[in-house]
Amino acid sequence: MPKTNGAKRAYGCVFCVTGKEQVVAQHMEQTGDDIRAIVARQSKRKTVQGKTNVEEAVLFPGYVFFDAPEDTEITQKFSNRNVLSILTSETGDWRLYGGDAEVVQWLFSYNGLLTLSEAYQEGDRIRIIAGPLKGLEGQIIRIVKRDRSAQVAIPFCNRVSKVWLGFEIVEKNQ
Repeated sequence: MPKTNGAKRAYGCVFCVTGKEQVVAQHMEQTGDDIRAIVARQSKRKTVQGKTNVEEAVLFPGYVFFDAPEDTEITQKFSNRNVLSILTSETGDWRLYGGDAEVVQWLFSYNGLLTLSEAYQEGDRIRIIAGPLKGLEGQIIRIVKRDRSAQVAIPFCNRVSKVWLGFEIVEKNQ
């Protein structure tokens, strides 16, 4: 857990080599003063030879989110061959604001792991009413009944991300 020393915190994001997210997150925490980094992961059901297991997968390949004192100078702090860039605004600010910061704060509240949630049918607009995705809205794109999971399009960072969810706890939007 980061030391706060009374400093106000902010959230940011780095873009890295896909598949190296955990290595980058560990490097960021080891080299950054008072920085916490996470890789957003999701639990997924997978059925092989009739046996269903739950496994984890990276939710946003190539992205690592971090929490740091808001006055931290980030530009050179995370130099690493696996870090491609620090995401910044048009003004060069690394801090996330508004809905983007809320999503990352929410990810940190679940330690980066989104467990299984439920869906209804393809094309439905849904709102997740329980579980780690509670409160998010999206649209069901595809359902795999055998795995009891669905692919849902959820808006994030000015784009739509597709996330696989288990059939557990959602309601249709009216």
